[in-house]
Amino acid sequence: MEALFAHIIFFVYMYWHGGFTPGELFLAFDKWTLGGFGGKDQATLNALLSTGQSVYFLSLVIIQWGNMFATRTRRLSVFQQNPLWGPTRNLRLLFAIPFTLGVVFLFCYIGWFNRVFGTANIPVAFFFIPIPFAIIIVVLDEIRKLAVRTYPSGLLARIAW
Repeated sequence: MEALFAHIIFFVYMYWHGGFTPGELFLAFDKWTLGGFGGKDQATLNALLSTGQSVYFLSLVIIQWGNMFATRTRRLSVFQQNPLWGPTRNLRLLFAIPFTLGVVFLFCYIGWFNRVFGTANIPVAFFFIPIPFAIIIVVLDEIRKLAVRTYPSGLLARIAW
């Protein structure tokens, strides 16, 4: 789900900033590398792709935060297995969030890393777009955990990790 959500955000970026629909981008590699794709020169296409890939990377990082909180246990809710207080406290999770955001800034806003990894600066709006997707990950996993607790011998409980 994380990759699907990150791809959705990538395609949103490419549509908003490049005017490309997902259908135009699927299997467009040869057209893209030859230049002139969508009426844009090669430098513009490269800039769009670098920023789009950076948006995808940021989206994965932010959506992974939701996954980090959702998958702490198989059956207990994040509210029962709270990472902030109580016997299951894990404050390292709170330090992981700014650390991973710092890695994103390092790779996307330092010129040397931009050149080496082909990254680019990310528009501010795309720092906030992945947050609802991270919340969706947590909510869906909470629903799954509730179903597993309610029906412990049900099909979902048997196939859930």
